[in-house]
Amino acid sequence: MTTSISGAAELSVNDFSFDQPLGSQGTKIERIAENHFLVKLGHAPQHSDWNNKLQFKILRNAKGNQLRLDVIFEGGDAYIFNEYYNSWSYDGKSWTPIQWKEHSKDSKKGDTLLFPVFTEDVVYVGHQTPMSYEDSCSLIKGWSKSPYVSVHSIGESLGGRMIQRITITDPQSPHDAKSRWVHYFANQHPGEHNSQWRMVGMVDWLLSDEAVDARKRSICHFIMMMSPDGPSNGWYRVNGQGVDMNRSYKVDGSGSDNQAHEAALCQKDLESLMNSESPVVDLWSMHTWGGKVELIVIPGPEMGAAVGPWTTLRDLIESNDPDNLVKPLTESKSKGNPAYWTCGPNRQFGITAVLCEGGGAIYTKEEHEKSGAALIRGVVEYYKGVKQ
Repeated sequence: MTTSISGAAELSVNDFSFDQPLGSQGTKIERIAENHFLVKLGHAPQHSDWNNKLQFKILRNAKGNQLRLDVIFEGGDAYIFNEYYNSWSYDGKSWTPIQWKEHSKDSKKGDTLLFPVFTEDVVYVGHQTPMSYEDSCSLIKGWSKSPYVSVHSIGESLGGRMIQRITITDPQSPHDAKSRWVHYFANQHPGEHNSQWRMVGMVDWLLSDEAVDARKRSICHFIMMMSPDGPSNGWYRVNGQGVDMNRSYKVDGSGSDNQAHEAALCQKDLESLMNSESPVVDLWSMHTWGGKVELIVIPGPEMGAAVGPWTTLRDLIESNDPDNLVKPLTESKSKGNPAYWTCGPNRQFGITAVLCEGGGAIYTKEEHEKSGAALIRGVVEYYKGVKQ
């Protein structure tokens, strides 16, 4: 049962737009009753059983109305659409989490979101704590004003969006570039927005007064979105070719047959870093699944006599995590799938690789950023001094 304040204009299907910076490709909406709608989600490119995530904008007439959405996906349950929470906002910046009613694992049966009575006419809705491509560009533009930040354009996505790598270091450091520790962080799955905000927390900490020494001793690379066409389409895991972006690494080298377009650009860029005077020491593949942030490491050669056992990194992250947002780091029992962005770089270059998962049970932007700050503080404390 929905409600509306007397005098409020009733919402209609024409008030909803799924073609937005936070959008949902192929999604349809129909009216059931007053302020009650049925939404049928579209599917990812080349995957009729992979739902696109629910993301849209109410353009007008939301004020005074309580919205009920019954959502279904008729294509199948390869990935259920309600595995995580959604969020809503009046300005696209401050987000309030909203939970699904049933948490049903049958997407054809569907699930329901019941919103509070809105107090503004325009409302944004997105998956997890959402981040649009435009949001990421705005963040990068702000960071680029810092003397410690350089922005590198890697190439354009199939949809014409620029993939950018952010590099943070102190250009006035007394340590030459080849002696600094080099860390690399990248998000592969475009719909795993919580991990993107986790990286925001890392960047913001690295640019803070607390990180003066870290900037002198390290070089940190970030790719906020390896598949920047994803958010406007609601794609959870893929690029425009329908390739799962965390099944897109080629150990034999970038540009191999059937490599996703954006993955080839990013891997080529990584290979150029590995061939530079400051090669990457540890690579972090940034994702989201249920629970707290979860870390799994494939140790590289420095994790031992050169720096210390991987368990020291585990303990340092824990000591920098007063809000208990991160599970203790564990070691991978195998080298894993070489197409993963965790495992592939480890096999190609022999470097430390960390799968940074979880965070699905963290519901606010602020807590995602705190988890990122805890991680990066632990990392720069573990990689003490400079390379010998």
